[in-house]
Amino acid sequence: MAPVADVAIIGGGPAGGITALALARRGLAVVLLDRARFPREKLCGDFVHPLGVDALRRLDLLAEIAPHGQSLAGMLIVSPQGREVFARFPGGPGLSVSRAVLDDVILRAAARAGADVRAPLAAQHIARQRRWQIRTEAGMVEARFLVGADGLRSRVAGAVGRRRPPRADWFAVGMYIRGLPRHPGFGEMHLAAGSYCGVSSFPDGRANVTMVLPRAWLRPGLARRRSDPLPLATFLAHFPRLHPRLGAASARGPLRATGPLFAHQGPVAGDGVLLVGDAAATTDPLTGLGVSFAVTGGLAAADAIAQAFARRDLSAPALAVYARWHRDRLGGLRAILHLASWLPRTRLIEPLARAWQRDPALAARFLGVLADAAPAREVLNPHYIARVLRSCISSR
Repeated sequence: MAPVADVAIIGGGPAGGITALALARRGLAVVLLDRARFPREKLCGDFVHPLGVDALRRLDLLAEIAPHGQSLAGMLIVSPQGREVFARFPGGPGLSVSRAVLDDVILRAAARAGADVRAPLAAQHIARQRRWQIRTEAGMVEARFLVGADGLRSRVAGAVGRRRPPRADWFAVGMYIRGLPRHPGFGEMHLAAGSYCGVSSFPDGRANVTMVLPRAWLRPGLARRRSDPLPLATFLAHFPRLHPRLGAASARGPLRATGPLFAHQGPVAGDGVLLVGDAAATTDPLTGLGVSFAVTGGLAAADAIAQAFARRDLSAPALAVYARWHRDRLGGLRAILHLASWLPRTRLIEPLARAWQRDPALAARFLGVLADAAPAREVLNPHYIARVLRSCISSR
């Protein structure tokens, strides 16, 4: 009979991989399962905020990942009317890197540290008696503790009482293309009325172009795109500074779509189980924080689990430190995340873009808060709002 693992992790993305790596380095017996064969592409913005880059550096992973990506000094934010704002990160650099590279590097590091990485191998059924039992086509996996790193549609989420909202209307559509003129050293976020699109470019000449759009756009857009030379062209016509750059760009891979996008509701930990990454909390893709929260959340989860094993107490109260980390990290950012999601859908975005153009320090401060490098009060205060208003008035 196979030995019982200390921790079983479902999902091999950045959240699951980092959790496995950190726990294996602490000497715990870890089994990680994922149905995918790595390396594999994944629909994602392929963007890591400075917060996540710093965590990868501390884990001694950045040196292997960075040569495959583009270091980013900041973000190019383009308003619906085409106003360009080059906003610099106030701290260290960000990084654009494909999930095919990022996830594979993390999983190989976890395996070197001693984690038993089994991919491709799907979890067919998850049950709990005295221990967690995970049925796979290769046999049963037993573990004392379970981590759900299985993404937006997490099967593990139900074990901690999380639930989906009744309806969600946003979808992500993206693909890799070649030949798109770049803005070296900057990621891109293009805003439109009711939609937005991110661009991440790589040293090999490819670019990831991924947009988030409402359900109402999806069906007619997918119907029209069949006659487009580039499958994304119909959707990208909404972005005045991006669509003209397509020119001779060509597709380098299939068009991918996922959705609807939603956030689970409820606790992130229970007796002998917790959630990480998108299974625990999904931020609006507009913020670009998904990968960074997955990496830092994996580290926080590993800390909490290791402490629980050291105390021989795997109950939900023993994992309260992880629940607090989630509450504090997202709670402090919640107002700014809502603001970042709401502004592009209002008429306020154009005067704000003018103010940021005139005073780049205002844009850098907002980006710093969004990247979790500064507290939300740095922009949610009368002084910042007054500076924005003065810049709006003087730029007319």
